[in-house]
Amino acid sequence: MAATADTEEATIKGIGLKPTGLKPAYPGGFVCSQLTSLYASWIDVDGTRRSEAHSGVDGGKLGDTIHAPGPGRVVAAWKTNFGWGQEASLLILHSREDLNMSGGAPYYYSEFDHLRWNEVKRLQEGDRIERGQVIGRVTTPGSNRIYLPEVHWEIYEVDDPDEIEWVEKSNGLKYFLNKTAELIDPLYMLGRHRGIHADKRVEIAPFFDDADYSGFKGFTYILPCRPR
Repeated sequence: MAATADTEEATIKGIGLKPTGLKPAYPGGFVCSQLTSLYASWIDVDGTRRSEAHSGVDGGKLGDTIHAPGPGRVVAAWKTNFGWGQEASLLILHSREDLNMSGGAPYYYSEFDHLRWNEVKRLQEGDRIERGQVIGRVTTPGSNRIYLPEVHWEIYEVDDPDEIEWVEKSNGLKYFLNKTAELIDPLYMLGRHRGIHADKRVEIAPFFDDADYSGFKGFTYILPCRPR
């Protein structure tokens, strides 16, 4: 039974970049900036087919604030280029304790891509990040206007954050590797507090400045939700 439970958990997490079937359910009475491309999808924000399965989720409208999904610490903010133009990425490390979770991996990475360097360069390694903190605003990949706006968000389960290493690309920009890190569907972590419905709907929990998150499990939403 334990092996079956482990297999089911790996499936719902999307281990191995496999489709999970999870889908967001936005809260009634609110207008939320929505996710536009889901985990392991082969369809891009603009409706075209990707060259590989999507490693995270995309979402947002131009200028939307991007909010930290949970408490943690900055691992790095760095300049990068995925082929669309120069932009910035941000990596945050969350501990299981940060997220009020008694089970699961000991650590999690949140990686955000398609950010503006001027908005994240203030963030230094070790800086504390609070749940809901604004970390940037949605722009286009590489700030290139031929693309639709999006923020790209990836989540990794991490056994040992000390195993991280940085590799330099041929263009002089860098990316990280960690052999103990495994990609999972961000919607899985968005579903830790309220659970995941049998039909695989995940109730999105927006971040509100005046709410008490001392016992909140997992992640809150990274994009704005406003009352209707």
